[in-house]
Amino acid sequence: MDEAQHRFGPFVLTPGRELRRDGQPVALGPKALMMLETMLEAEGEIVTKAEMLERVWPGVTVEEGNITVQIAALRKELGSRPGGEEWIVTVPRVGYRLVRGPVPTPAEAPPADAGGKPSVAVLPFVNLSGDATRDYFADGLVEDLITALSRFKSFAVVSRYSSFAYRNRAADIRQVARELGVRYLLEGSVRLSGERVRVTVQLVDAVSGTHLWASSFDGEMGQIFEFQDKITESVVGLVEPQLRRAEIERTRRRWPDNPQAYDHFLRALPYFTSRDPADYLTALEHLERAIGLEPDYSAALAYASWSLARHGTVALTLLTPERAAHCLALARQALHYGDDDPVVLAICSHSLLSIGRMRAEGLAMSDRALAANPHNVIVQVLGGICNMLAGDPQKAEACYRRAYALSPGAPEAYESLAGIGFARFFMRDFEGALVWLGRSRATQVDWPPTYWIQTAAYAHLGRLDEARATLARLQGFAPYTSIAGVETVAQRSDERFELIIDGLRKAGLT
Repeated sequence: MDEAQHRFGPFVLTPGRELRRDGQPVALGPKALMMLETMLEAEGEIVTKAEMLERVWPGVTVEEGNITVQIAALRKELGSRPGGEEWIVTVPRVGYRLVRGPVPTPAEAPPADAGGKPSVAVLPFVNLSGDATRDYFADGLVEDLITALSRFKSFAVVSRYSSFAYRNRAADIRQVARELGVRYLLEGSVRLSGERVRVTVQLVDAVSGTHLWASSFDGEMGQIFEFQDKITESVVGLVEPQLRRAEIERTRRRWPDNPQAYDHFLRALPYFTSRDPADYLTALEHLERAIGLEPDYSAALAYASWSLARHGTVALTLLTPERAAHCLALARQALHYGDDDPVVLAICSHSLLSIGRMRAEGLAMSDRALAANPHNVIVQVLGGICNMLAGDPQKAEACYRRAYALSPGAPEAYESLAGIGFARFFMRDFEGALVWLGRSRATQVDWPPTYWIQTAAYAHLGRLDEARATLARLQGFAPYTSIAGVETVAQRSDERFELIIDGLRKAGLT
């Protein structure tokens, strides 16, 4: 029956029977046919080698080499996609996946408000305290509201990085909405005095200019979380009236009971965009204080784990065995208390993969996070990092593109742009990689990994003068860069990083 068939490109597969291309039968053996059927049923997700063996050779002990033989036969019969890419993507040391949809071109990127969904931007709240050192609290409040609202798949929320471009900027609300591509704007102010806090907030329909809802809160710091929940409920109820209250209750994030723990958590967040290794240790200090006050604070546990992993990357040093163990312990604790939080899942997937070398587990957890909240920039960026390190470069590129589409005006967008370049590099599209890496450098001029890949790409293209010039610029602001240092990052990945290291050596790095 037609409904039992799988269609992709010019092919139609009838399970258990045959594969046809443009109506003509394709010669495939039963094992290859079953492997193709298995990948099609996975709908673009990775099929592990273990799953393939269990499906195709159930109850029989065979060597993994049998999979390789059948994949080679499949690739030969399927040929190339219209753009020259393979239909079947190898995910090193994990398995395979079949690419059914079109591969995005560098000029394409999914829109931030896809599918005609209602869209909201939470603008920076104004700090009325008269003390600029308390800006972090207003910023953290906004970030938490964005995170809470972005958990609902029925509407889109613009990322913090895009909306924060409007800090201290007077602009007509219609203009802001047009630039951000949204209909609704949430704006407000915060006034702190000791432990007292006053928050005012209003929701505006930017198309009509109508104020749909406004509220204020006066109370103690310890009550701020219930007010944030109230804001979330009200906005969801206005933007998507059909959303059931049960869904609000189910997805509402768990707040810490201790307001000082929350305060330390907010103080740590600004350090996560730093290129100074010491800043990640400062972040860790704040997060450990938060955990000391609230031992089951899953977000603080996850970020503490991430601060250790990021410190090793930025400093180009391996974590000591003690710090690596601490990083993993923090991730496991975070998962114990918060495995229903997509951001916690995404951060911990990175720790498990990069520090624990648990690549299959890390990639699977990253996929869970992406499925749970595809609108969160952190989830998308970490999905890109995990797939760049040890997964599917095409999936890494898709994650980075989505992250950039969610926050194109962000100062931190350089990491998404560079990530697209990394993915193109690992697919050996060196020219394409240079285009995206150049865009990243135009956004952030001193992020070392961008220069590693640029240098290596120039070297592999035989453009050694440009490779050496790029390396010289890198060593000008990061003189500690060395082959041994880059190898500490390579240890988090599989053998694919040898392509970078080989290019850096060609350029003269020792």
